[in-house]
Amino acid sequence: MKYLTTILTILGLYLLVLGCSPKEIECTDDGCPEWNELVTPPIPDDLDIRGDLKTEYFVVPVVSTGSKDDFVHSLNRCIDYLYETLPSDQHIPRELVIAQAAIETGWGTSRFANEGNNLFGIRTFNKDDEWLLPITWDQNKWIGWGVKVYSSRCESVKDYVRILNEVYAYEDFRALRDQGANVYELADTLTSYATRPTYTTLIKDIIKYNIVGVYEL
Repeated sequence: MKYLTTILTILGLYLLVLGCSPKEIECTDDGCPEWNELVTPPIPDDLDIRGDLKTEYFVVPVVSTGSKDDFVHSLNRCIDYLYETLPSDQHIPRELVIAQAAIETGWGTSRFANEGNNLFGIRTFNKDDEWLLPITWDQNKWIGWGVKVYSSRCESVKDYVRILNEVYAYEDFRALRDQGANVYELADTLTSYATRPTYTTLIKDIIKYNIVGVYEL
């Protein structure tokens, strides 16, 4: 009887975990559970069941644009989430990520951030993607490019990190990062990111005066 009770307990937990999917729960920026909320009950460590049944399930963090502080703190949680599975040698200094997002969106207030979930002004040249144009332009007329629309703001952070890690224009950035350069030296390599001649200076000023010593990241 004792063995039968144990077997039934294990079987019940097994079926409970199988009913919980997917592992990563996507959500929109209009609302979802807290980013670190577990959606499966903890399984006791002393149960002799397959290890893959003990996986914790997390949801994608929401980047809030309600205020400057919310924007920074929630963006930082998104970075934490992405870096959980990204090799450390591909990490972008979070001060740099936040500074560029602040510049490109006005600390999360821009239309592209709030309608397109795009925090970095990333463009698409594929007409079949979902895209936006500046508000004074004809939104139904394809001009060869558009500001890419993402499923969530954290997804745009993921794409930004990919761009800096893969695109040829940021080869100098990657080389200096490999040499252990500081965040200000890395910012100087981003001259291709925008046409504004003072862009890299603006990045460094945002980091120096609005992030370092202001926020704990």
